[in-house]
Amino acid sequence: MAAQLYQQIREFYDASSPIWESIWGEHMHHGFYGQGGTRQVNRRDAQIELIEEFLAWGKVTQVENFVDVGCGIGGSTLYLAEKFGAKGVGITLSPVQANRATERATEQNLSNQAEFKVADALNTPFRDGEFDLVWTLESGEHMPNKRQFLQECTRILKPGGKLLMATWCHRPTDSVAGSLTPEEQKHLEEIYRVYCLPYVISLPDYGAIAPNVV
Repeated sequence: MAAQLYQQIREFYDASSPIWESIWGEHMHHGFYGQGGTRQVNRRDAQIELIEEFLAWGKVTQVENFVDVGCGIGGSTLYLAEKFGAKGVGITLSPVQANRATERATEQNLSNQAEFKVADALNTPFRDGEFDLVWTLESGEHMPNKRQFLQECTRILKPGGKLLMATWCHRPTDSVAGSLTPEEQKHLEEIYRVYCLPYVISLPDYGAIAPNVV
C-alpha cells in the first residue's frame, strides 16, 4: 500500500514541480498574510514571511546542521542554509525535485552547504541524533503513518534539538462540532485524490501522538 502511494507521490511531483516553480517560484508552500490572512503582500514575500514566522514560533535563532523533510525544489533548505550559515540536507521522493534543488544550490553558490537526496521520510538514511533541527513544512500530510513519521523525525534529532512541523490538518472532532460530517469527509477525499494524500488528522490527534514517539 505504501509503495503504491509513494509511486503516486513521486509521479505527481515529478510531473508537477516545473509547473509549481513557474507559478510559485522556489517555495512550494503557502504564505503568511498576517494573523487574519488579509494583509496584502506578494506571494514570494508571504512565503518567506511564513518561514520567518515558523522560526520565530519555534524560537530558532541558531542552526548548524538540519534536515528539510519533504524539501520540494529546495526552497526552505537553501534559505535556511544561507540564513544560518548551516549545513542542510533536503529529502524528497521525487528525483525531479532533488535534481532541480541540486541545480538551484549550484546557482546560488550553496552546493557546499546543501545537498539533496531521494529518500523515504519514514525510513531515512540518517544516523540517530544527526541534526539539531528537523524541518518539515507541508509534507506531513503525505505520510501514510503519522506516528512512525514523528518517531523517525525524533530519532534523527539531537538531544535538545528542535522539530518544526507545519502540516495540513482537519478540524478537531472532540469539540461541540463533533465528528466530521459526510460533506466534510467527501471534501477531504477529493483533496486526498488530487494531492496524493493517504489521510490527514487533527491538531489534537498530533498532540496525542507526540508524547509517545520517543
